[in-house]
Amino acid sequence: MGTANKYIFWQVAAASLMTVALFVFVLVLGNVIKEVMGELAAGRLSISFFLYIVALIIPGVIPYALPMGMLTGILLVFGRMSAQSEIVAMKACGRSIYSMAAPVFFIAICASVFSVAINFYYAPAADYAYKSALKNLIRSNPLQFIQPGSFIRDFPGYVIYANSSDGKDLISFRIWELDKNGRAKISIQSERGELSYDDAKDEILLTLKNGSAERSRSDDPEDLRKPLPSARFDELVVKLPLNDIIGSMDRGNKRLKMMTFGELMDARLTWHPRPVEKTTPELAFRDKIEVQLQIQKNFAMAFSIFSMVVLAVPLGIKASRSETFANLAIALALAMSYYMMTVLISWLEKYPGLRPDILIWIPNIIFQFVGTVLIWRSSKN
Repeated sequence: MGTANKYIFWQVAAASLMTVALFVFVLVLGNVIKEVMGELAAGRLSISFFLYIVALIIPGVIPYALPMGMLTGILLVFGRMSAQSEIVAMKACGRSIYSMAAPVFFIAICASVFSVAINFYYAPAADYAYKSALKNLIRSNPLQFIQPGSFIRDFPGYVIYANSSDGKDLISFRIWELDKNGRAKISIQSERGELSYDDAKDEILLTLKNGSAERSRSDDPEDLRKPLPSARFDELVVKLPLNDIIGSMDRGNKRLKMMTFGELMDARLTWHPRPVEKTTPELAFRDKIEVQLQIQKNFAMAFSIFSMVVLAVPLGIKASRSETFANLAIALALAMSYYMMTVLISWLEKYPGLRPDILIWIPNIIFQFVGTVLIWRSSKN
């Protein structure tokens, strides 16, 4: 490796490392605020458990931080080199754009291989450990899960509210069961509510005492002028499946995102998110495509690093900008367009005949094609 290539290698490596760390910090901060910051502020989590949760979140955001960080780092380095005429000087010395891009492509390939390992092993393992930690926290004290004075919408089909707590029970408790349109079809209120955990069925048991239940009118649930008669009860048990919010922890029935590469390969023929007796050949094919889509998506996300680098090199040279914010804006725009295309293709999983597991590579193909054309044009100038 020549002196110029070593210079580019270390400049890109240092810039990419800093920008990847920045994006990891931002993404982890967003997840922490969403998931556990409220629990920490309320004193429900210890500092050590909080730091453990943060450490488990990091592997899950690295596959997203790596492409954006690499893209930003390359735009910063090549934009500065172009603005300071270093690119022109290297060309004058007989160096082609391909030789200048060679160390960058080497870094991108190494980062892509590293991302494959993250996507297929470390991220699913960390996600499983994260969900297990939350489950153990809820098992030890289910009351921690419901914060008095706040509407809890974590359980699909339910909205839960408790006015206060006396340390053991929830006081002045209300729960609404929603229909498929998100409207309340059953409203339950009670003087007190007690939470317990059924370890065998992974359910939070909500025992309501001294209350009433009222069903909305089926023709117009929002019409409160003609309520149906309410029913009184001394005790009522409501079961809230924990799997609905944190995913199944049964290794034989895990969510696809929590499976390692070996588990995904086995799941192509064995994974069915429904009872076996209800599985038809059409549903079995759709399930297989869904698993293959997850496998291909993990690979495509890993090699998106290389795709973005191919596009970043000519853009960095052509932009001729040394401003950090301008290059950051370009990087974010490109990354968001890639992820938007990936999301749109992922929605096709309900239409297995379109083979979304193959179409998921379209964003990579587009980025690499455009980047290759731009590099070729830059080499001619």
